Amino acid sequence: MDDIAATTTTATLELCGLVGRKAGMTRVPHEGELAAVTLIKVETQKVIAVANAARNGYHALKVGYDVRKEKHLRQPDRGRLRKAGISENFARSKEFRSSKPLPDDCVGTALGVEMLKDVGWLDVQGIVKGRGFQGVVKRWGHKTGRRTHGSRFHRRPGSLGGRAAPARVFKNKKLPGQMGNVNCTVQNLQVLAVDAEQRVVAVRGAVPGQRGGFVIIKPAIKARRA
Repeated sequence: MDDIAATTTTATLELCGLVGRKAGMTRVPHEGELAAVTLIKVETQKVIAVANAARNGYHALKVGYDVRKEKHLRQPDRGRLRKAGISENFARSKEFRSSKPLPDDCVGTALGVEMLKDVGWLDVQGIVKGRGFQGVVKRWGHKTGRRTHGSRFHRRPGSLGGRAAPARVFKNKKLPGQMGNVNCTVQNLQVLAVDAEQRVVAVRGAVPGQRGGFVIIKPAIKARRA
């Protein structure tokens, strides 16, 4: 399997996606100004399986990441990794769809940050920080009531439009509830720097999630053109 992985390089693979960890935010000089960027460290990851249209009905790469001790792996995952010839103990996996057929001999190929050098724009997906149960002011940005003496309406949601007709609350009405802890994708983030030695990519703007959390990096589907 090592010989097969050696014959297939990342240059021959279409960039379907990578897995990284959010390292934090900083500022870097860009075109005469300081641009706010998010640093994402690309995780150690390899292709552990390939899906093709004849066998699965679609084209995709299955990428393994999050290296742990072997005792922390589930037995089915350990068996699939060893059957594919993967020596690393990847505890998690992510499937990336592709529009083109992919070679079956790319199993075992390591994916790295160097695949992002010629990519100008990215879509980054992650889990938004959980903020618990919040009201409509913080959750939806509603305007507050008067802060004057006698006012009994400050941060309440107001009328829900029930009454006798239609005698119900409409679907998708903006109400208090759980805020955050959902999957979110930020589109069209510009790549300002790629450090192959540190395995870090700097994208302009903020990405969802907390420091140290996993994020999914994909080429922008609505990439801007200069």
